[in-house]
Amino acid sequence: MKDKLKAAVYGLAIGDALGVPVEFKKRGTFHVDDMMGYGTHQQPAGTWSDDTSMTLATCDSIRECGTVDCEDMLENFRKWLFNAAYTVDNKVFDAGGTTVSALRMGKGMDDLYSNGNGSLMRILPLVYYCYSRNMDEKEIYEVVKKLFK
Repeated sequence: MKDKLKAAVYGLAIGDALGVPVEFKKRGTFHVDDMMGYGTHQQPAGTWSDDTSMTLATCDSIRECGTVDCEDMLENFRKWLFNAAYTVDNKVFDAGGTTVSALRMGKGMDDLYSNGNGSLMRILPLVYYCYSRNMDEKEIYEVVKKLFK
């Protein structure tokens, strides 16, 4: 299971790094077939975004705590945002307004304009955590409920 999680995180990071230079560009106006640099965010080739950084922060928290500890994850996310932990080159770029607000407040937001897709990309380690423990639907619901309280 550990090897599968590692492979999945590597795949996520590679896909993220491929997408960083073309983020926000109109579909059909670009072509990606190799690592590129200095596109949308003016980052070197191979630079991943906040999605991979926060995925790594989640993995680190679960590894260190041995469980899903929302307070520890919050601290790791803040280390990323405010101290550039889990970044390629100690630089934070493209931190979305909803993410910044939530990390400053210490809780998620639930209005109409704060429901982006970033959390879907960052949830990968939680899937492996739940799967590796053979959790049933009720147990998974309790883990998710803790995350979005």
